[in-house]
Amino acid sequence: MKKIIAVILAAALAVTALASCSKAEEGHKIYIRDDFAADEVKVEFLNSQSSKKVTVTPEKLDENEDYTTYCVNGDTKLYNRIIIHSDDEKSIQLAFNEYVSGWHISPYGMVPFTYDEKEETPDYAIKTFKYEKTDKNIYIHTPKGYKKNSKKKYPVIYMTDGQNLFENGATSHGCWSVAESVRSMQKNAGKSAIIVGIDDSTSNRDSELTPDIGNVVDVSSVDGGSFKDGTGKYYSDFVVNTVMPYIEKTYNVYTDAKHTAIAGSSSGGIESFYIGMEHADKFGTIGALSPAFGLYDDATWVKYLKSKNLKNKPKVYIYNGEADNLEKYLKIGAVSMVDNLKKVGYKDKDITLRIYKKGMHNEKFWRAVFPEFLKLFI
Repeated sequence: MKKIIAVILAAALAVTALASCSKAEEGHKIYIRDDFAADEVKVEFLNSQSSKKVTVTPEKLDENEDYTTYCVNGDTKLYNRIIIHSDDEKSIQLAFNEYVSGWHISPYGMVPFTYDEKEETPDYAIKTFKYEKTDKNIYIHTPKGYKKNSKKKYPVIYMTDGQNLFENGATSHGCWSVAESVRSMQKNAGKSAIIVGIDDSTSNRDSELTPDIGNVVDVSSVDGGSFKDGTGKYYSDFVVNTVMPYIEKTYNVYTDAKHTAIAGSSSGGIESFYIGMEHADKFGTIGALSPAFGLYDDATWVKYLKSKNLKNKPKVYIYNGEADNLEKYLKIGAVSMVDNLKKVGYKDKDITLRIYKKGMHNEKFWRAVFPEFLKLFI
C-alpha cells in the first residue's frame, strides 16, 4: 500500500510541476499549440515600445498525433507581445495580455485558441439588409453562454469587412479569428462581447469605405482604385440607422458609447474612424488598423475633426506595419493622426499607436494584434 501511495504522490507532483509552466516572470499563463512536431520551441516575450525582452523554453503539456501543446508564464506588465520560435522558424509578433489564452501554430498561421476547449469554426447568424441597389449581409457572433432571454447585457463591436472575421476559408484574404480572441478573453478575464461584421461590396469597396471630407490626395502610385467622391457617409448612416437599431432590438447589448466599439482595417480602418467620429455619442472606442488616413492631408483631417466639436472623444487604437510598400505609405498617416487628434483636444491616454516594423498589410497581422484592441475596449 505504501508503494502505491508513493507512486500516486509522485505522479501528482509531476503533474503539478508540469502545470506550473516555465516562467519568464511571475504572471499570466499562455499556451502554445504546434501542428508541426518541432524539435524545439521557445517563446520570446517582448515590449513593443521598448527593447525589453526575454526568451524562455516552455513546458510541454501534452502531445498527440495532431499537435503538441506547451505553456509558459509571462508578466503582462512588462511585455505586450510574444514571438514563438519553432525550430529554425519564428512567428510574427503576437499580442500578449490577460485576455490571450494561447496561439496555435497552424496551416492558417498563428491562430488564437483557448486551452481545454475544442477548436472549431465559430457559429454566427446572418441577417440581410437592402443596401443601395443590392443586398448586404451582416454577420453576428454571440459568445459562449449567450441566452436571448437573459437579462445579462454584452458590449458590442461593429466591424467592417465582416466576411473576413470568422472563417479561415471564407475568403482568399484569410481571417481575423475574432471569435476565438473573444472566447479567449471570456475564459481568461470573464469578459465578452458580441461581434457584428458588416460585409463589404467588393466591386465598390474603395468608394463604400471612403468618407468624403475634402480633396483626396493622389494615391495612383499606391493603388489603382478610385477613392474620390467616396460614399462613406451612406455606409456610416447604414451602420448607425439600420444595423445598430436591429442589433439593439434583437440582442442583449448595451446601447451606451462606453460599451460600443467600431473597428476595421485599411479602407475599413479609415471608415471605422470616420463613423466613430461622426457618431462619438454612440461609439466609445475606435479600432483603426492599417488605416487609409493618407487619402487626406493633415489640414483636411484637422478641419474635419474640429468641425465635429467633439465633446465625447472615443478612445482610438491605431496599428500599422511598415514591411511592405502599402504599409510604409499608410504609416505616415497613422503617425500624423496622433498629432491631428491632439490638436482637437485628445490626450495621450486616449490614443494608442502601435507600429510594427515587420507588419504587412493582411489579415494575419491584424489578427495577431486584435487582442490589444480588445484590451483597450473592454
